[in-house]
Amino acid sequence: MSKYESRIERWRPQSPTLQEVEKSLDRYPDLSEPELAALMRQFRSLSLVDKAVIMGDVRLSRKLALFYRDHEPDLQAPVAGLVLYILLPAALAVAGVRLFLG
Repeated sequence: MSKYESRIERWRPQSPTLQEVEKSLDRYPDLSEPELAALMRQFRSLSLVDKAVIMGDVRLSRKLALFYRDHEPDLQAPVAGLVLYILLPAALAVAGVRLFLG
């Protein structure tokens, strides 16, 4: 471990989920079906910072590129969820304005 890596660890410790994703990506594509399903579930829950950490690692970024190539449609955020997050607050705001203005 280099001096630079040890400083990164002190500033922002790795989450247990990130550690599991890194271990699984390191073994990719030699994963069983349950392990692959767990990797996909865990990868979706990672923060953008954790994903950037993986992309910044030369060894893991190659594995991540393979993983995305093979499973990109499954990793995309569902459109219905995004629409709900946008439309629900907008509808509540419109309803509040109409109630307030009469």
